[in-house]
Amino acid sequence: MNSDDILRTLAEILDEVAEIPAEQVTIDASFTDDLELDSLAVVSVFVLVQRRFGVDVPNEDADALTTVREAVEYLESRTAATV
Repeated sequence: MNSDDILRTLAEILDEVAEIPAEQVTIDASFTDDLELDSLAVVSVFVLVQRRFGVDVPNEDADALTTVREAVEYLESRTAATV
């Protein structure tokens, strides 16, 4: 899965969890500052990320992923490892 596919799927998840339109989900967006997610919404996002991508994202990793770019790069490396 490439970074564009991951970004698109992440945008879909953010729309489901927090009703954030896809056009607001940019690669440089911060989950809390730009997208205004609270901690519960961030947890919900990563629960869906784990389900959709089929990868385990430990809490300490999820806590460290503060931007869309970090999440995309993390998922790209994890999904490449499972192929």
